[in-house]
Amino acid sequence: MSQPPRPSRRSVLATGSTLLAGFGAGVALPQSSYAAAPSRSGGAPSELAAYRPISVSSTDYAPTPGEFVVDKVNSVGVKGTGWRAADGDPQWISVDLQADCTVDSVRLTFEATVDDPVFVPSSSGNPRDRTTGQEILSSCAVEFVVETSRDHHAWTTIHRTASGTGGVVEITPAEPVTARWVRMTVTRRSNANPLGLNGFEVYGSAAGHRPKATGWTDWGTHDHPAPALETAADGTVPLESGWTLTMDDWAGGQGAQLSRAGVDTSRWLPATVPGTVLASLVDQGHLPDPVAGLNNLRIPEALSRHSWWYRRGFELPHTLRTGSGRHVWLEFDGINHTAEIWLNGQQVGGLTYPFARSSHDVTKVLGGSGEQALAVKITPMPFPGSPGDKGPAGLAFVDAGATMMNQNSPTYLASSGWDWMPAVRDRVSGIWNHVRLRSTGHAVIGDPRVDTRLPGLPDTSTAEVTIVVPVRNADSASRRVTVTAAFDAVRVSRTVTVAGGESVDVTFAPDTYAELRLRDPKLWWPNGYGRPDLHDLTLTASVDGQESDRRTTRFGIRQFGYEYAIPLPFGGSSDRYTQPVLLGTRKARFVRIKCLTRATGWGFSLWSLSVVDSTSAGTDLALRKTATSSTEDSGNTAAHATDGDPGTRWSSAFEDDQWIQVDLGSTVSFDRVDLTWEQAYARTFVVQVSDDGSAWTDAGTVDNGAVPLPF
Repeated sequence: MSQPPRPSRRSVLATGSTLLAGFGAGVALPQSSYAAAPSRSGGAPSELAAYRPISVSSTDYAPTPGEFVVDKVNSVGVKGTGWRAADGDPQWISVDLQADCTVDSVRLTFEATVDDPVFVPSSSGNPRDRTTGQEILSSCAVEFVVETSRDHHAWTTIHRTASGTGGVVEITPAEPVTARWVRMTVTRRSNANPLGLNGFEVYGSAAGHRPKATGWTDWGTHDHPAPALETAADGTVPLESGWTLTMDDWAGGQGAQLSRAGVDTSRWLPATVPGTVLASLVDQGHLPDPVAGLNNLRIPEALSRHSWWYRRGFELPHTLRTGSGRHVWLEFDGINHTAEIWLNGQQVGGLTYPFARSSHDVTKVLGGSGEQALAVKITPMPFPGSPGDKGPAGLAFVDAGATMMNQNSPTYLASSGWDWMPAVRDRVSGIWNHVRLRSTGHAVIGDPRVDTRLPGLPDTSTAEVTIVVPVRNADSASRRVTVTAAFDAVRVSRTVTVAGGESVDVTFAPDTYAELRLRDPKLWWPNGYGRPDLHDLTLTASVDGQESDRRTTRFGIRQFGYEYAIPLPFGGSSDRYTQPVLLGTRKARFVRIKCLTRATGWGFSLWSLSVVDSTSAGTDLALRKTATSSTEDSGNTAAHATDGDPGTRWSSAFEDDQWIQVDLGSTVSFDRVDLTWEQAYARTFVVQVSDDGSAWTDAGTVDNGAVPLPF
């Protein structure tokens, strides 16, 4: 059985420590752990199988197509990409070199070794439940044969063993072999896990022309310089263009080296910032859009098993204020999952969790002129899980289970997969939110809080606004700071003393500032209730009459709250409420409650139905009288509504248009019915009266939809 067509350039980026050094021109890349021997056929040896067509006997329903064995990400273990066969023996995989070649050697890299323990599926029903993502889920070949062919019919054995150990296997035939196809057939695995192969490399030379081959790890060369930085209208300098990206194994150095000027990243991937690693690969056409069809099965899980380096060289714009008394801050609004932040050879800070933000004082690290270099190492969540992608067997996408995934928290919980979505292969890793430089004086404004209150509710003609502004003194000496808040026609100020290196909260409250008591405010209304008006708030901090920092934000005037006591004319315990219905003076023998619509998905249920005349309020005219109903269940009959027992009740079928009636025995006067509802109450109902139990007259109509009963 052949594998589905191989991916185009919109294929996925693979990682590996054995990537050819050409991926990182300009920096020294790590050497392969297993260097190819010189070609015995003359000339420089080359790897012949990279990106060439692959055929396989079968493929597990997972992101493990055969193409991944020739994508140059061939590490042993979970950091490599590769092919995983379906369960059972034998299995085979074949590479088409697309021309006759002289084969000097073959290197097989298995995900597993014979010493790796067998993965035991969970007993929960999902075989990947509670996996961390670091388990080896495949087996290696113990008994296998490697063969070559020139015509795809006659095969020559160049290696046979019954004692394979997995890991990296170097195969060197006694003499170079001329072949177009190279095939491995496995007849016995190391354990019951499916066979997994992370790398299939063929070394030698090609005698003639071969068609060009490319794959998702072929990023090309990018010589376009990063655009110059510009100062935005708010005075900050966005750092959201000109980034490049590479995997940790391909970076050729660590932060101290990569954050120096002059590092050549022309063979790195142009990065989308804000964005994720996967977004960059899709945007650049190296991976398919995972949302379309089954494309997510063409994107490797190894994306979430590697760290990633982002780099951006830049020169400071002249419009960014620097110099004496100024601080320059590097601000990140969001990364995932952990970041090391390096600037000009120094680590200036770090950040963890996708919803955290950070600000780093880089004043002393920035150079005065010339190129600055920013490098950020992004490491995905520590427990990425191992998705059991939903396939023909009907396995859920849920992989690590809530307990395991919560060890990454706070994080994008469902990025490892859930029953409503497959796993996001990079686990949403990257610089996913905004990055900027900001220049301030010594006084720095933090995140403000704006509280709004409508004290006269339900009257909305007045509002009270409270503004809390955190202010930090970045200097070593105390500073008197004047903080001003302004919106619409309101402007308030206050001067405080802030000790060196300390922060204070400056509060503007309506008790002190009458301007913050607004008349006829423009309110933020939810959709469908009115206009969602917003107000622009400008905050400034000044020292010695000079503006030190300025921030702007928007807020809405509204009030949210919880009502614990709803003013309805009845009360009771948590599972029952008595609702009186005033009817005026009535004379009748029969009383019927015609329940029209339900307030819940259940039926209608009454603990009691009482008929009362106000002249003798202590007498229940319906007590122990005969009651009947349209429907009832065997344990909750109509008679229970009039039996005087507070522990019994009537309940109907789970349908609208049900009724219960009581025969008072003779015509009597009354003016009220008291209905003690169980939580399955009526949203709308009618109280009816009758002299003969046949002809009915409406005596009262009730709609509980406007103000639901407070169960």
